[in-house]
Amino acid sequence: MKLHRRSILTATACLAVVAAFVGSVLLAMTSTTAANVPPSPSLLATAGQSAAVATPTPTPASTPMPAPVSSATAPGPSATPTARPAPNVREIFVAQGTEPSIAADPFHSGVVAVVSENMVMTAARSGCSRPAVRISQDGGSTWAAPVYPWRGQCQDIHAVLAWGPNSRLYVGDAVGGTGGVVMSVSHSDDLGKTWSVPFVEPFTRGWSGCFPAMTVDDWPNSPNFGAVYVAYNWLPDNFGPGVAVMASRDGENWAQTELTLDSLPDYPYSWRIGYRIQAAPDGTALVSFYQSSLKLWSAANILYEGSADNIGRMGFEAARVHFEGKVLAADKPYWVTSVDHTEAQWQSQLAIDDAGLAWLAVENGDRVALGRLDGRWREFSVKGQTSFKPSLAISGQTIFLGWHASDDGGMIRTYYSISYDAGQTFSPPALVSDGAWNPRQANVINSVGLRENADFQNGVVYYVYGDARSGLGIYVAVIKP
Repeated sequence: MKLHRRSILTATACLAVVAAFVGSVLLAMTSTTAANVPPSPSLLATAGQSAAVATPTPTPASTPMPAPVSSATAPGPSATPTARPAPNVREIFVAQGTEPSIAADPFHSGVVAVVSENMVMTAARSGCSRPAVRISQDGGSTWAAPVYPWRGQCQDIHAVLAWGPNSRLYVGDAVGGTGGVVMSVSHSDDLGKTWSVPFVEPFTRGWSGCFPAMTVDDWPNSPNFGAVYVAYNWLPDNFGPGVAVMASRDGENWAQTELTLDSLPDYPYSWRIGYRIQAAPDGTALVSFYQSSLKLWSAANILYEGSADNIGRMGFEAARVHFEGKVLAADKPYWVTSVDHTEAQWQSQLAIDDAGLAWLAVENGDRVALGRLDGRWREFSVKGQTSFKPSLAISGQTIFLGWHASDDGGMIRTYYSISYDAGQTFSPPALVSDGAWNPRQANVINSVGLRENADFQNGVVYYVYGDARSGLGIYVAVIKP
């Protein structure tokens, strides 16, 4: 049995179970660290092809980068592109906070928004958050004062955001409802000065979940250009969380659908979390999520997946979503890849390239893995360190992968790798900065964040992450390949 213990993820795995009430509301949180894991299956794509491994030596961001690594077993033909100079990297401190998420306005250069949590602790394991949005109009160099889409009310701790056409900024988070928390969405058309009355979904009953993901269809030739999609979880029955998706063309009128879910024989229960959703250029959207098939599971202890003999398989599924007229529908999910430890559930990233092909970044073992869903997978690591929490962004032929790595002393650093040839080859891992921190400095529920991500805008990568080197801080790396 392979048991992975990462100090950063041990804290992260204490994901809060939230019961909220609107207004001045207290969110009561209970947490459980995911326990033992089953024997390690191979990381496999749908076609059953073996993963290609790339473990080059880290290169400081300030030094010239050698030629990208290539492998005859990597996806696509073997190639050794001409060496490129190191990207220009700026790391910018944004604010104090945790669980940041970033979005870059695809139609207005330099306009970037970050949403973060601002924890209000009322007891050792109880509290809530006042989600704050900060907007930069100069590519992250300076940031406006925080604004509060939910008017500073105490809400859930997993806010997300996405830009749409005409600089419409959507934000989503869970708010208090009957029986727990339910999904809520608001939007601003004036760079955060004013916000719409939040839409509170009426489709599913409240629970401790939601943990949402959000995307806007910003493909100009898409038949659903401008539509916003939200994926979130809830509890339809005692066999495990469901995968709900809702969509709107105007932010006011919403359609909703549920994914048809599966289970393994003799493993009737399923734990699902880590939903991600991305719009595709053909007008559809793709949703992905972590799923473990379990012999037993309890809604009273949602994070506990049990010992190895309780788990039939664990990994990721994906499904296509269709928005036609006022009707939203979803195809049956299909298995994408297996992983070998339960902590992999906390951070994955989904991206769709210009050809409409989907890519997924996940954790597996002590590495992060990236794969196109119809092809092979490539794994990344930093020698002597444990790699985790991948972030992914794609623009044209350029693929950006960011992640964190923990050394033997427990110090956390942030790395990235870039492909300039649509994933055929990647540059060696490079440090974003010299900053390092110890997870003992992050004494907060969920550690520094579960919503980290990256976004492209006009050839520039904006990569946001939590960091505890100087308190609970939010940093953005602005990377120009």
